[in-house]
Amino acid sequence: MDWNRFELNDLAREIRANGKAVDAEKMIWAFEEAVRVARIDPELLSYQLAAVTCLLARLEGTSPRTVLEAFFRRSIPDEEWRERFLPLFE
Repeated sequence: MDWNRFELNDLAREIRANGKAVDAEKMIWAFEEAVRVARIDPELLSYQLAAVTCLLARLEGTSPRTVLEAFFRRSIPDEEWRERFLPLFE
């Protein structure tokens, strides 16, 4: 994946179409930040995920595993990811 050539426009449009306005804009901002990190070095994304997970665990008074399990339960099914969202990253 060439993150320097990646355009967020289609993904942002999809996010806006399927979410509350405030939440959609926050998610788009988060994607912009993640893409910025990926452009520096894609390997940093794993470190960023771990860091954010730990910060959320501290904020919520839980553990990183609990944070990830909660996100897993709320995540979309694999088939929907492949059909609806994955093409937006190409």
